[in-house]
Amino acid sequence: MKQLIVIAALVITGFNTQSQVNLLRYNDDFEYLLKDSVSRKGTEYLKSMKLYRRSTISIGGELREQFQYYHNINFGDVPPAFSKSTTWQLWQRQMIHAHIRVSETFRVFMQLGSTHRFINPNPLTPEIDQNDLSLHQAFIDYKHKNNLLLRTGRQELSYGSHRLITFREGPNTRLTFDGVLLKYMSGKRKIELLAISPVISQKGVFDDQTFKDWITGVYISETFIPKWLNADYYAMNYYSKRRKYNFIAGKENRQIAGIRIFSDKPVLNYELEASFQFGKFNNLHINAYGIALDLHHKLLPRKNMLVGIAGNYITGDRNKDDGQLNTYNLLFSKPQYGLAAPIGATNMITANPYLKFNPNRSINIYTGVNFMWRQSNQDGIYSPGAIQMRPGPEFLLQSGKKQVGTLWVLETSFLLNKYVSFAVDASYFVAGNYVKETGKGKDLTYASFKADYRF
Repeated sequence: MKQLIVIAALVITGFNTQSQVNLLRYNDDFEYLLKDSVSRKGTEYLKSMKLYRRSTISIGGELREQFQYYHNINFGDVPPAFSKSTTWQLWQRQMIHAHIRVSETFRVFMQLGSTHRFINPNPLTPEIDQNDLSLHQAFIDYKHKNNLLLRTGRQELSYGSHRLITFREGPNTRLTFDGVLLKYMSGKRKIELLAISPVISQKGVFDDQTFKDWITGVYISETFIPKWLNADYYAMNYYSKRRKYNFIAGKENRQIAGIRIFSDKPVLNYELEASFQFGKFNNLHINAYGIALDLHHKLLPRKNMLVGIAGNYITGDRNKDDGQLNTYNLLFSKPQYGLAAPIGATNMITANPYLKFNPNRSINIYTGVNFMWRQSNQDGIYSPGAIQMRPGPEFLLQSGKKQVGTLWVLETSFLLNKYVSFAVDASYFVAGNYVKETGKGKDLTYASFKADYRF
């Protein structure tokens, strides 16, 4: 009860402030509070506090509560350790950070995280559900002449449309990386060199693991024709001994090359991303690719009503005896189909008509449907974390069916003020013939209510 009273007080005092709270918290900007004419309110007293001469410190945090309902988890095919295939659960996320600007060229950012899962009697998935206490971020920035930035340490990252590397906001525990970044910014071009390793979240206190996988490469963003033609292009090398394909483990050394082109016009826009992967997995030669397309049009620009269609074509393995691996590696992308079903975009063809409605700055509504098929009937389907979900080893390659199913989605969010938001989501997954042929194949229902407070 005391905790709720404190939150309510902070919400009230924070109402209608000018705070700039970002999903990537190290991008928060509260420098305007240093002006003498600005009066602070509520949690603004914790922002841009002077330390010594030009150095400042900002304190911020987050409390997120998410209540979820699952009916027929994984279409009713749960592991033996699970006691229920239909259950409720409560996710809780607590984070606090300190952002220290030592000078115009030097800053330090540190963040602690704590996530927990309640009610659900089934076993935890530590990388998603629970991490009692972790050093989530801790890095140092050095900026040279406003166009060159060197960052080293533990940090959240995000590129493009979150299809390559991202922090994964949806799950309870966000993803972070250890490594070094070198950024160069000049006019319409940004070049980023990276050498990073994903942090593997564990359940306990300060027990996370790292340096199991490595990603090195370059990511470039450029504007060619303002609003009409923007482009991201990238080249990466991924090394790991943790991945499995068709339940075979091994050493993976995979190269990724891709391009994303998109527009940013007031009414009609497009996005096209193509990525090609090659290299070796054990003795197999990797030959995989993925294509993503999104076209959308504002029907009512003043009301921000937008209709669109998106789709993926992402390869799976064609033939287990041809000396190749055609299974696409999603690296560390966001869960492309939300939290309802444990399905990633690997070996998947999807068509996704959708509607977005944003009548004002506070309300967002998304509704859409995903029609989903396997790209190859010689490969299974994988979770967003690259774990093969079906078929089980005993049914491998026994089904020639391709229809995974149809996923109906409704997502809504309401921004009470610049600190507090609420979200209600619901999904219904109609199991396709492939899902039914490789297990119980029951239809899946998911619902969620989320309250989020960031300061």
